[in-house]
Amino acid sequence: MELIIRKIMGKKIGKAIILILIIIAFILGIVAIYRFTIIQSIFKKINENIAINNYYLKTTFTDGNNGSETETFYKDGIGKCITSNNLYSWADGKDAYLVDEDNKKIYVLDINDRKSSITLASSDMFSSVIPGYNKNVFQRFLLACDLKTKIKSVKPDKQECYMIETSENGISKTVWIDKENKNPVKAELRNRNQSLLKYNYELKFNTTNLDDIKLPNMKDYTIIDYKSGDVILDNFNIDTNVVDINNISKK
Repeated sequence: MELIIRKIMGKKIGKAIILILIIIAFILGIVAIYRFTIIQSIFKKINENIAINNYYLKTTFTDGNNGSETETFYKDGIGKCITSNNLYSWADGKDAYLVDEDNKKIYVLDINDRKSSITLASSDMFSSVIPGYNKNVFQRFLLACDLKTKIKSVKPDKQECYMIETSENGISKTVWIDKENKNPVKAELRNRNQSLLKYNYELKFNTTNLDDIKLPNMKDYTIIDYKSGDVILDNFNIDTNVVDINNISKK
């Protein structure tokens, strides 16, 4: 009799454990779907913003006691990134240059050089910091299912935001995203060396005009190949206000 009771109790306990596991799996599934919905809504809005093809992005970066600031202007495929030391890069998808206005030099860059440390503006550079941006839909769902990924509603500086904490390529990343317009507000990245990098963003759309992205007058500028350092053309004594730098860079 006692053995029968134990068997019955064992079956009941087993069923209870299975039921608990099913309930937990159901709750986790609901949470994952909710998180995935948030992630998808963010990227839906981001894709809409990318399609605008016109933005201004101010990025403030701090690394311990060091800091820097960049301004990026982008319009219709042409981008200009201005750094704190008064240098700026310019790119139009085919050609790229580094402009030093103080010293009247323009460096011709290899736009296909993926290892270059020089930042070139692109239509989507404001979204690259957001976790999951370079992933497909299935990978984003896995990101939402990952228990290590945290998505919270927070109010930094009284601004309604989603805060996403995750790890990508060995880098711990926390990003604050405005709930209303889905723009990144700030980010904190901790690399393998445990160095903390902080970014603050100011992002606006449809504010960049042609004057913001134009190249300077080529008169009095020296054109230099960035990799080799060779002078391609010295314009100092050229009596003209127009030089076609796109043709020069192909010589």
